[in-house]
Amino acid sequence: MNSRERMETARVVYAAERMLHRHCVARFTSESPRAKRSPALTFPQVNMIMTIRAGGGMTVTRLAEELRVKAPAVSAMVDRLVEMGVLTRTANPEDRREVIIRVSDRHEAWVAELERRKLQTFAELVDRVGDDCARTWAEVALRIREALREEDAGAGKRRETGARGARPAKGGTL
Repeated sequence: MNSRERMETARVVYAAERMLHRHCVARFTSESPRAKRSPALTFPQVNMIMTIRAGGGMTVTRLAEELRVKAPAVSAMVDRLVEMGVLTRTANPEDRREVIIRVSDRHEAWVAELERRKLQTFAELVDRVGDDCARTWAEVALRIREALREEDAGAGKRRETGARGARPAKGGTL
């Protein structure tokens, strides 16, 4: 693929991602009995809550790594969500110096419903695009996840060694 084709492909993928995001936003903000009882949250807050729930609870440091943002920004958002009663802070029983952030019992059902609605949205899309396209979509998604994990692993190694974007010498390895 030449650079022009690569950029055009990137535009199509990006446009599809934006459409998918808007579709999900519309679905999640539609009226439902549970939506009326839900807290008023921004999408970055919802993303944080879903990340915490998927991890079964985590420290601010780990959450910052997962979200790829600075710990002080995460801490400020966590503070707000704790004030709202959406998240809780508890001491880590294995290391009392650490604090674990979790979804509060009060909001667990709301978060579970949000996840169910999100999965249902994707299940409907899978049905609409057809089996072959859905399988290809899943293969592409798995490859993207793999590529991003490889990138994350490489960034972690660079942080550990203090190297920034180090490249091997011609014919060498890192």
